[in-house]
Amino acid sequence: MHGRGLSKLGPPATFTAGLLVLAAMAFVSAWPDMEASVFDAGTASVADRALHALQCPVLITPDETANVSARFHNDTDRLQSFLVRARVSHGYVTLVRQDSQQVRLRPGESVTLTWPVRAEDAAYGRLILARVLAMSGPGRPARQSSCGVLVAGVPGVSGQVLFSLGVIAGLGLLIAGAAWWSVGRRPLNRRDARRARRAALVAVVVAASLFAGLAGWWLLSHLLLMGSALLVLVVLEQEVAARV
Repeated sequence: MHGRGLSKLGPPATFTAGLLVLAAMAFVSAWPDMEASVFDAGTASVADRALHALQCPVLITPDETANVSARFHNDTDRLQSFLVRARVSHGYVTLVRQDSQQVRLRPGESVTLTWPVRAEDAAYGRLILARVLAMSGPGRPARQSSCGVLVAGVPGVSGQVLFSLGVIAGLGLLIAGAAWWSVGRRPLNRRDARRARRAALVAVVVAASLFAGLAGWWLLSHLLLMGSALLVLVVLEQEVAARV
């Protein structure tokens, strides 16, 4: 049944479907962090540095409880004591749930703090927004960062599984379409080889956008995604021009 479905699509459509699915996963990985970057902006203004160890799940589903987490490490030779404050949206952008914890770290010691989040925390039912601030202490500047979580209305499965299935489906369609087209066109003439290189370039840019989104580089992810769209437009224009 699956093979018949692919045969109806054809290699170009299968490859394109894979690109679209991967592009959607890239957008999903970056969009919540972009929205979170303007959440609780007043907190961002009081910190000196970014808190790079903040982690948010990409997706959660209505029946799921997930964790926002941040890891702290004392790389000095003296005791560190500082306050960590987490602020999470609570149904609306303007409603905030706050948690504060005092952290004491001996030299070389690390600790990971977690804050549970559920679908009910999402602003407007779609995005959970979080910002964590580690206050300054002796020899330790104030650090803060933000991240977001998309709520998907798919019950009965975890957000991590849902996102992983999306990425696997996108990669599977992409590889199947490319391999199918390549086998049917061998040996490749100059025009087909040029098409293959263009398609591979678009796929690499989309994959890079997904990687950037997962790494928390939402701005780079969006720029790469827009770049891939422009590449597609250029390729289509060149194809049309070649047929005229």
